[in-house]
Formats: sequence, C-alpha cells, structure tokens
Amino acid sequence: MIKVSIISLIYRSTRLADWVYDSVHRFTPMIERGEAEFFFVANDPTVGLVKHLEQRGYPHVVNINKHYSDDELFAAGYGTPEYMSRVYLGYNEGIRAAHGDYVVLINSDNYFSPDWLENLLKYSDRGRVVTSTLVEREHPVFSVFPGAIHGEFGDTPDSFDEAAFLSFAMKIRKTGLQPDGAYMPALLHRDVAIEAGLYPCGNIAGRSFDEVVRYGDEAFYDTLRSLGVEHVTALDSISYHLKEGERDDSNDPGDSRVLTAEERGVAETEITPYPIIPTIRGVVDRLVPLPTHLEVTAFAGGKSRSKSAMSRRVDSAAEVALHNKAERLRRGVERVVGRRLAVPVLKAIHSVSWIVRPLRKKMVSRRLR
Repeated sequence: MIKVSIISLIYRSTRLADWVYDSVHRFTPMIERGEAEFFFVANDPTVGLVKHLEQRGYPHVVNINKHYSDDELFAAGYGTPEYMSRVYLGYNEGIRAAHGDYVVLINSDNYFSPDWLENLLKYSDRGRVVTSTLVEREHPVFSVFPGAIHGEFGDTPDSFDEAAFLSFAMKIRKTGLQPDGAYMPALLHRDVAIEAGLYPCGNIAGRSFDEVVRYGDEAFYDTLRSLGVEHVTALDSISYHLKEGERDDSNDPGDSRVLTAEERGVAETEITPYPIIPTIRGVVDRLVPLPTHLEVTAFAGGKSRSKSAMSRRVDSAAEVALHNKAERLRRGVERVVGRRLAVPVLKAIHSVSWIVRPLRKKMVSRRLR
C-alpha cells in the first residue's frame, strides 16, 4: 500500500529527469517495497520531454496551465514573476494526483542521500511539515538560501561530485530537528495540504504586480501555521540542490515545442484568486461532525484534470451536503466582511472549532441514537 507520494516538476530537461529519477530510486527503498511512489508532473512540458518520459516508462502526469497576463494575475492578487504562478499550479496538481497519505515535494535538481525519506517520516505528524537539510552551492545571483548549508558539489548533473556530497552528508547529519528551514524537499500529510488550500497561484502582490509582499511558499507555510502545523527541518535528512534551471536537451526543433492542452486533449489548469481560504471543507468538518468517515478530496484550486485524483472523489449525498454547507459559509462570511477580511474570520472560526472538537464523539453518538 502506498504511504508516500514523491512529486517532482519537470519541464524540458531529459537529463535532469533521468538524474533525479535515478537518485530518488537509488536512495528510497520504500519505492521497491511498494510503500512509496514517485512521479513527475510534466508542467507545461516540451513535446520532447513527454516523449522521453513515455519511452523510459517514468510515471508522470501532464499539466498544461493557462497563461495569464501580468494585469490578470495582479487582479487576482498575484505578483511577479508570471512563471511562478505556473510552478505552484504544477505542485498543486501533483498533490491532487498523489495516492499516498503523505506527499513529498522535491525539485528536479535535487539529489538525495541514504535514509533521506525515512528521516523525514520519523519526525512527521499531522502538526508538522518536515523539510530536509538542504546543501546548496553558492549561486552567482541567488547565493545560498537562508537555512541551507553551503557546499560546492556541482551545478549540473555532469559536474555533480556524488562521492564528495555523500561523504559530506554523512559528516553533517545528526539526529534532531530545528525550526523553519528551506521549503523543499518537504513532507506533509496530503489532506492537511489540501485543507490549507494548497499553494497560492503565485507570489502575493502588494500595491502593484511588481511589488511582492510574500512569496508563495511563505504564504502556504503561513496558512499551515495558522492551522497549527509547524515547519521543522530534519537534521539527518540531507539533500543537495544544484540550483540550476532546466535546459532543453533536445536536438530536434520539433521536440522543443511546448505541448498544448488541445494536443493533449485536456483542459488548461486555471488560477484561483488570492486570498485562498483554508479549505472550507476542513473548517466545516471540524465544526460539524459526521456519523461516518468519508475519504474526500477538497479541490481547493479548481477541478483536477488527473484521472487518479478524480477517482478519489466521493459522489455521495453526505459529501454534496457538506460541500454546499461549506460554500454557504464562505459566501456568507464574504458578504458580511468582504473577501479581504474573510480569511482571518474563517481562521478564527477554525481556531474556535478546536475548542469544540472534544464534543465531536458525544454529538455523533446523539445523532446515531
């Protein structure tokens, strides 16, 4: 049974696809045992990349995003750069398509070390998002991410010094946690991520598109924190970050073309406006106990295009009633206080619901009598 879903975005680089696929499978024995899965989200991919994934038999889903102008993104609450909108949409689609109770989000230029996943899992619970200790090179523009460790082990798959990195990883790893850290690789419960509304569809804009007041990663982790989920770093889960963008490896100009939704026969993935309300289904579920457990996916960022995610939907009268109740609550709050104030009000409702939670069993038993 799949417990963990490991998800990587990929756009155009067949070389990086091979590199990260080999690394994940080499250092993740849970995949061979059937306890974990790994798949790519081919996110606005080139024709050549999709061919490569299919020829190699790499598990993947294809996600084609709708492209928005800067003005359209700003009207929805998002800021520069435009492409970050499509990055976050890709990860959101990956979370929806996952089969595991846990999701692990990684970059295609990450490389792993022994026990990296086991040492995330051992610290995990519903109140934590656990990230790896990240080792990064000194990038000429972006330097080293705060919370990451500096280490020069290469900037491309071909220049990567695997032996030196693995030796370094063994030296620095130690049992324990520290607060905060880098944002990927990150492990958290799939349903908690969905309850938090998934990633916003871009960086958060201030007074103009060019003014960013909060990065999308930070905004997502802020929402998780408001739900009682803390961000910690596992000091014995070590990953490397090449910190290098994807390059097109194709020699065929036709393969360099970006795949369209029409060619693929799918609908484009669209943004949702900010602020994203922590999924109302999660709030209502805490306030209104149900007599039976339902495995339900709340699609916070729009309808899923993936068959595996769609199969998780439960078509039942109870779910429809719950969804309608959630929507009435959201619309009612927005009518009274407006969209901008709706988020803090709903978060307050969420906080109060934790006080009510101990009464759930008693209320359920009364309803079943």
